[in-house]
Amino acid sequence: MSDLIECRARKSVVLAKVLGFCLCVWSCVGVAQGVFDHPVQAGSAEAESLEVIADELRQNLPVSGAIKQQKHLAILREPMVSKGAFTLAADGDLQWRITEPFAVAYSMAAGELTREMDGKSETITASAEPALYGFFQLFGRLFDLSLQDLNSYFSVYLLTAAEAGEHWVIGLTPQDSRLQKVLSHIVVQGEDGMIDQVTLTEPGEDYTVLYFSYAAADETE
Repeated sequence: MSDLIECRARKSVVLAKVLGFCLCVWSCVGVAQGVFDHPVQAGSAEAESLEVIADELRQNLPVSGAIKQQKHLAILREPMVSKGAFTLAADGDLQWRITEPFAVAYSMAAGELTREMDGKSETITASAEPALYGFFQLFGRLFDLSLQDLNSYFSVYLLTAAEAGEHWVIGLTPQDSRLQKVLSHIVVQGEDGMIDQVTLTEPGEDYTVLYFSYAAADETE
């Protein structure tokens, strides 16, 4: 009888932990999606808050970090995972290197995107691969967060850290018809002048989550 009681107790603890984790995930998802109820208008308090966040991001340039990407496809039960690193210069030049599951490197400089793979290099144009080119162009601009530039392509939304909790959350929905074909919306989360997570949702059920981590200052010296 004591073994049965202990077994049930263990199951209750495990169930409580699982439910706690699920509630945490659902809460985070709810906050992220809730950002689209808070549009940013020029001259508004939200626009001023966005500029404060942008200033904090710019102060950390140049920036380097590790990348973990999870690609969720409706036809697959598990996400496809890749890992690598990136470096973003103050002038917007970007180096993006994937090391797992295979090696491929991208470089964006002066508006030109280059891919290196298997010892071969090729230039990627916006017309040939619009989704890929657009992503790297957008990523560099995320650390600038100019409302005027963002409004050229997106409707912009914001939840400050005070409203969302630990992180601020920025939502972007494309206005350009070409972008709308490959993107439904983008959610960017961060704190303390750093971007921690970017979620890109495509029309339909597919989406990609990018996780960023950064070395502490004393680790890089």
